[in-house]
Amino acid sequence: MIRGFDHYHSNTRRKGRRTVVVASVAAAVVVAATLAAVFRVDRLLFRPREARHTVAELSDLWSGGRYDEVLAASEAMLKHDPLNAGALAFRGFAAFQKGVGEGTAEERAPWLDEAVVSLRRARLVSNQLDPEIEYILAKASYHRGKYHYDQTIAYMQSAIDRGYVRPDSYEYLGMAWSQLGDPEKGLSAFLRALEEGPSDILLLTIGQTYLQMKHTGEAVDYLLRALTTTEDKAIERQARFKLGEIYLDRGEVVKAEEQYLALVALDPRSADAHFYLGEVYARKNDAVKARAEWRAAFALDNQHYGARLRLFN
Repeated sequence: MIRGFDHYHSNTRRKGRRTVVVASVAAAVVVAATLAAVFRVDRLLFRPREARHTVAELSDLWSGGRYDEVLAASEAMLKHDPLNAGALAFRGFAAFQKGVGEGTAEERAPWLDEAVVSLRRARLVSNQLDPEIEYILAKASYHRGKYHYDQTIAYMQSAIDRGYVRPDSYEYLGMAWSQLGDPEKGLSAFLRALEEGPSDILLLTIGQTYLQMKHTGEAVDYLLRALTTTEDKAIERQARFKLGEIYLDRGEVVKAEEQYLALVALDPRSADAHFYLGEVYARKNDAVKARAEWRAAFALDNQHYGARLRLFN
């Protein structure tokens, strides 16, 4: 039997169709791969680039007081370069400023911790900003509290010895020594700070330190200087209370009366001012005025120990 032409050539046709299909699929795969590669390259080439910052930019932001921006920019820099000394230093500086600007100790603590960690790392990497770093480390340590006052002294003294002295360098040194129970070294630092530039709070502090050391003559001199230079009511209040205390202990009741009358005028709701004015009148043997002031103190603060003792014992 003779078979038709198609019978003998059907397999060839089917093979040809399969070849075309395979070739088409392969071509589609190649095209898809090519397009994917093109789009991948396109995304790499044309996607928005992450902003890159420099230490010079951080310095400008720091100088402008833009501490939040310093923190954000330094964080971005440190992701790419964890040991960038400039980024670490300015991050520490900005964290310190954020810390001292917070209201409570709990709010300050994380920022001060961040400042100390960043600045210590910066010192390990480079000594380029070392004196400035030691200065801020000293201040951050002081604000961290009593367990860090020794670090305040070590860092600040090192910065001073290397020639880096700021207007408050000796004040921090004095405060740290005083907090550690060494008023003589504290006073020495405060007097050195006075040479850098006098201020009402510094004069008050020196007066209080002299009083702590029982040098009442010098204490009076500096407290009076604080009074004549200040416009701050809080400083005036502290100076007058200390002067009143000294004058009353000396038996100089007229001078003590002057201070406590000024305090009552400054703050009529001060229970302490009324109480001590009553003590002055008691020294002057004026029982009527004395009891009137003690009653005024008790009316303002019914838990006032001195007023209760005077009125009810």
